[in-house]
Amino acid sequence: MARRVVITGMGIWSCLGTDIETVKDSLYNGKSGIVLDNDRLKYGYRSGLVGLVERPVLTKKDLDRHIRAGMSEEAEYAYMATRQAFAMSGIDKAYLQENEVGCIFGNDSSAKPVVESAKIMDEKHDTEMLGYGLVFQSMNSTVNMNLCTIFGLRGVNFTISAACASGSHSIGIGYMLIKQGLQDTILCGGAQETNYYSMASFD
Repeated sequence: MARRVVITGMGIWSCLGTDIETVKDSLYNGKSGIVLDNDRLKYGYRSGLVGLVERPVLTKKDLDRHIRAGMSEEAEYAYMATRQAFAMSGIDKAYLQENEVGCIFGNDSSAKPVVESAKIMDEKHDTEMLGYGLVFQSMNSTVNMNLCTIFGLRGVNFTISAACASGSHSIGIGYMLIKQGLQDTILCGGAQETNYYSMASFD
């Protein structure tokens, strides 16, 4: 028998705000998160307009430095949003340890660490100079890998890359898996890097 599916918590980290209430206020009051980014213009963009997303300030109080070293830009956004969603839903460490919580996230690219790796190799010609963090940052599954490691998620785990629909598809597939009784709880969402390396071809 098909089960009822409910959303118990939400989180957001975006150009409109970094929590649900701020984003709601921005939407109700017509506040835009679009700014003119001079770095994009210097890099060669025809348009420097961009949704400016504030980078989280993560310290050792939040996460171990070895974990932080492997987090891409979009993984940081997803981590902050996940903390909010779990807090709203009442999911704590004990719940995560006692239950198989899945993770389905949308992420299309992780271009910046790939570019950074190439620059280091062009200059140093030595793979040892890359360090261990860039390989984890550069994978398209970087968001899932980081979230599942940080929160100890042991359920279904995969990344969806479907352009602007990636996050929506993740929620839809999470819904189907729970509805069919294949999973009980799934963290679903989408995250995207916004750096100028990744967006130049869209200009």
